[in-house]
Amino acid sequence: MDSKIKIKMGPIEIEYEGSEAFLKEELPALLSAVSDLYKESGVTETTVNADPAPAPSPASSGGTVTEKTTSSLQATTGTVAARLGVKSGPELVLAAAARLTLSLGVESFSRAQLQEEMKSASPYYKQTYAKNLTGTLTRLLKDGKLFETAKNTYSLSASQRSSMEARLAQ
Repeated sequence: MDSKIKIKMGPIEIEYEGSEAFLKEELPALLSAVSDLYKESGVTETTVNADPAPAPSPASSGGTVTEKTTSSLQATTGTVAARLGVKSGPELVLAAAARLTLSLGVESFSRAQLQEEMKSASPYYKQTYAKNLTGTLTRLLKDGKLFETAKNTYSLSASQRSSMEARLAQ
């Protein structure tokens, strides 16, 4: 008998359609892999939707597993920084925020997450950016490019998000 399952954790979505035997044997490993992938994505809020629903379908020998993310941009912070032509700390902060928001689907992110994303773009990152991060964040908040959603938690402003999407789409 064939079965269908859909699992969603933040920006990560897994769909499977195939033999029920595979699910019975491999579901624990699949859930573990999805959980690890979710942790690596840096998403802080837990949103899990698992909809197992047995569904008859045309005979399928082994079934297929597909993975997709729900965001439009698939890039590293380094790639985003390159596309945006980053040359300063504030520009790298915005590139990191763009990756978190547009690629990973994280609407609000901590200062630590932002700094880790900045560090991951090693060709663009300088130690002075970490030392100046408080001042940089304050300036970006005053300029309306970031919003502080909670203490040390930020999000891109709607206008900055639109601007980043347009610049990265080119």
